[in-house]
Amino acid sequence: MVYDYFDKYTFLCEMYDADADAIIELVLNYFPFDNSCQVLNAKKGHNLVRRVQLPTLKLEMLQIGNIVNIFSKLLLITDCAPATRKTLFNKVESTFAMIKPVSPDIHGKIITYITKKGFRIVRLKNGKISKELAMTMYSNIAGSSMLPIVIDYITSGEVVGLELVGPNAVVEWRRCLGATDPIDAEPGTLRKLYGENKLRNIAHGCHSGEDARMMLELFFGYDKGIPRVPFRSTLTDCTCCVIKPHAVLDGNVGAILEQISTAGKFHISAMAMFSVKLPNAEEFYEVYKGVIPEYEASCIHLAEGKCLALEVKCTDTSLNSVTEFRKLCGPRDPDLCRQLYPDSIRALYGKTLVHNAVHCTDLPEDGETEVEYFFKLLANE
Repeated sequence: MVYDYFDKYTFLCEMYDADADAIIELVLNYFPFDNSCQVLNAKKGHNLVRRVQLPTLKLEMLQIGNIVNIFSKLLLITDCAPATRKTLFNKVESTFAMIKPVSPDIHGKIITYITKKGFRIVRLKNGKISKELAMTMYSNIAGSSMLPIVIDYITSGEVVGLELVGPNAVVEWRRCLGATDPIDAEPGTLRKLYGENKLRNIAHGCHSGEDARMMLELFFGYDKGIPRVPFRSTLTDCTCCVIKPHAVLDGNVGAILEQISTAGKFHISAMAMFSVKLPNAEEFYEVYKGVIPEYEASCIHLAEGKCLALEVKCTDTSLNSVTEFRKLCGPRDPDLCRQLYPDSIRALYGKTLVHNAVHCTDLPEDGETEVEYFFKLLANE
């Protein structure tokens, strides 16, 4: 794409001002020509950040609902100007996708496929659905002799629900799935690649925007403060892994999940995507305050985008999950990992001490506590 020098994208943002204990409304202008940005306080009519180049800010970060870090100022993007919407978000919509009960070993492959097809994953959670929810999902085949078989299969094990965002997402996701019967599916579609038969055909897609909105609310919504699809965390004999925002943005979630699942030692018992507020990030990382110089930067990074929290357990119950999983992640410094543990997660996907792909529990006694922080505390906020 060729940009005119004066091209800019304009976003409406909110920022919490701790001194005033108030939310400030701001305008973020992004200039793609030279990767510069400007932050304005429109009500007061002055610059909060004068136009300056910011190499870490990428166009793909500028999505409504995302949090961006502008020189340690965390801005929640709430809307955009009409011209920006027309250019960047033309026909962009959400759809619901669900990975059916399949071996967890291929969850990572499917998620990598999804991100490579250009979808942005904004919500993700594993769970087990009720027969009532399954009946709603497959109401289009009500009265068919296949319905009881489909319902029994879809409720027989763990599923993974996702909200996918992209241009014409409903139609495009169904195109990526391929025909219902893998035999009839086009080469390169998910069902052709991984489907077994018409019943075990990997994943579910919605037929319309209305259908997608209903399913997103049913799968990710709450009823009187209780999630309709409960979180799968067990909070026993486990460790916590958090795939950091930069790894999510870089499209490495699927590869990391695949590495964990195929290591031969671990089972991902729960996973869910979270947006972490800065005070929560500071609380979660509090043990590192005054201990590591990257404490503040690590808190800011955890709060500046979506992260994926995992509860990980050793398949051999005689092993300590925290200790064993730390070996797979490698030391905090990715450069050191690349020298000593080149096959570790941080060696493969880490960049710096802050952007080191994943957080993992340090102390054996903290595994359950850290998992609980995400799947009990943050999940109910």
